[in-house]
Amino acid sequence: MVRKLLTNGTTSRNKNGRWNGSVWYMDEHGERKRKSFSADTQKEVKERIKSYIEHFYDKPEIVADNASTKPLKESMQNWLEVFKYPSLQRTTYDRYEVTAEHQIYPYLGKKIVRDITGADIKKVLNNIMLSGKSYSTCKKAYLLLSEFYRYLEREDLIEKNPMRNVEMIKKANYLSAQGIENKPQNELVTVFSPKEIELLKAEAFKRFGNGKVQFTRDYTG
Repeated sequence: MVRKLLTNGTTSRNKNGRWNGSVWYMDEHGERKRKSFSADTQKEVKERIKSYIEHFYDKPEIVADNASTKPLKESMQNWLEVFKYPSLQRTTYDRYEVTAEHQIYPYLGKKIVRDITGADIKKVLNNIMLSGKSYSTCKKAYLLLSEFYRYLEREDLIEKNPMRNVEMIKKANYLSAQGIENKPQNELVTVFSPKEIELLKAEAFKRFGNGKVQFTRDYTG
């Protein structure tokens, strides 16, 4: 049976202000299904509906909800391998995988993607902080989760992006929770050892036989 469109698409606004859209169609097995869209404005939703309808017959429909109904580890790993690996430098991709494996999967790996909330993600960041790991380690996890959920939202695989309610912990607060003072780099002072001081003095007071100061370089320009 050939797939066919049943509607030209409709739009509606959520209580949270975001716009939703949907297009009903008949799949290859004669089952009535719906393709959903979500965006910040009605214009964006209408553009996605228009694009979807224009390309509806180009290729078979891909099951849209499998990424959100799987455990996060399975879904994110598939996203990394299929979408990120071809477009990233090897070192960058390796960093993504290490971050996912050690900072994200231990906390969220078994949880179903669509069931993960902003509170769940905030707890992950707090756990990384309290475990003593560096601020940059925590931020890498935050950025990776943000990128993953932007992909899911852009492809309309989730109805709500939990990262919208999560902000990265401020660095000063992060370090304070670990008992570390956040000092600016320009406050650092280099202290020379006694031996280094003597070498500097010896170089500074070098003189020629006539008593004139001996410069090792010409500083007169």
